[in-house]
This record gives sequence, structure tokens and C-alpha cells, in this order.
Amino acid sequence: MRTNIIPVIHYEDDDQAIRNAARVQDAGCDGVLLIQMDGSNTRLVSVAQEIKAEWPDLLVGVNHLGLDPSRSLAVNLAADLDMTWTDVQPTHTEFPDENLKKRLSRQLRGKSHHLFTGVAFKHQRHEPDPVTSARDAINHGFIPTTSGPATGVAADPSQIARLRKGIGPDAPLAIASGITPDNFAMFAPHLSHVLVATGVSSSFHEFDEELLASLVSANG
Repeated sequence: MRTNIIPVIHYEDDDQAIRNAARVQDAGCDGVLLIQMDGSNTRLVSVAQEIKAEWPDLLVGVNHLGLDPSRSLAVNLAADLDMTWTDVQPTHTEFPDENLKKRLSRQLRGKSHHLFTGVAFKHQRHEPDPVTSARDAINHGFIPTTSGPATGVAADPSQIARLRKGIGPDAPLAIASGITPDNFAMFAPHLSHVLVATGVSSSFHEFDEELLASLVSANG
């Protein structure tokens, strides 16, 4: 399974976002996500559309922090974006949101859009059974997305391996923290998607071109 590399731009302003999207494109990554860490979300969709228009082959999406996932998905679908990412865990095994799962699944029906949803995700409710949660996400058409315990902190590789074993060899599985060019090979065999920011950045808002290139090179 080839791993899709999707850097995450911490949006500061339009020029910064476009500049970093160009670095992503030049490095040969598969896509780019935008997120505004203060949760204002005001410019993300319009800038994402600019990026998509400039580089049509690049997968482009948005994480609207604090926005209901169904609303976020609707906004991104209406904007003809390729991806939506939410930290929310609709398939949590102890606190499932059945209505949200149904809404999201209906919205995705007939679409090629990628929806990344949280499974055993940082700063969310503890998930006692990540495998069951991930299977439920897959059954609803979502890409289960897990993480380490904090931003920039790698997950336990054995936990990721158990997740992969539990969902089968061909199911989608993403991770969204702690990946670097140095540890990529340890995780990549288990992952369909890597969402990465800190591990390829020179600062909070700027990607490092050499680190991006190294990560892509490690993907073979």
C-alpha cells in the first residue's frame, strides 16, 4: 500500500498559504490541508480553492476547527474541494453519534471526497477500542484518523500495527501527528495517509523544503 503524504498548512495569511502549497507541490506530495488554529476559519475555503485552481492534480481540503463536521463537509463539498478533516470522533465506541454518522455518510454518497474522522485522537475522549471505532468509520465511508498523544508527538508504532491488523490490509488508515522523515518508514507500512505539519516544518507556519523532500523520498 502506497502512503499518501498530505502536509497541513497552519494558515496565517493568503500569501503564506499559497507559498507553502507551492512547496508541497514542488516536493511531490499528494495533497494539502489547511487549518486555522484560532478556529476563525474565515479564509480557508477561498484560499483552498485558489490552491486547487493553481494545482488541479493536488488533493486539497480544509479542517474547520470548532465547526460541526456535517457543516464542514457541506462547505467543502460545495467548494469542490477533495478532502475534509475533523478531529471529532463520531464512531467512538462508548459515545457514538449515530445521527452524525448517518448525516456524514449520506453527504458522501456518490462522492469521491475524502473524509478524515478522529479515532483514538489526541485531546478527544479516550477511545478504549480503536479497532472497532476504525471499522465503524470505514463502514460509513470515512477514513479513520488517529494520532499520538499530542501535537508533534509520535504514536506508539505497536498501536498503529494493531490497528492495521484489526481493520485488514487494504482499508484506509491515517495518522495526524508525529511523523518525520526519520520515523516515516516505521509507520508507513500500516498507513494509507499521513497528515503532517511539525515534522516537515521550520516554524509553526512555514514548511521546510528539504524536510518535505526527504519525507517524499522516504515514501519510495
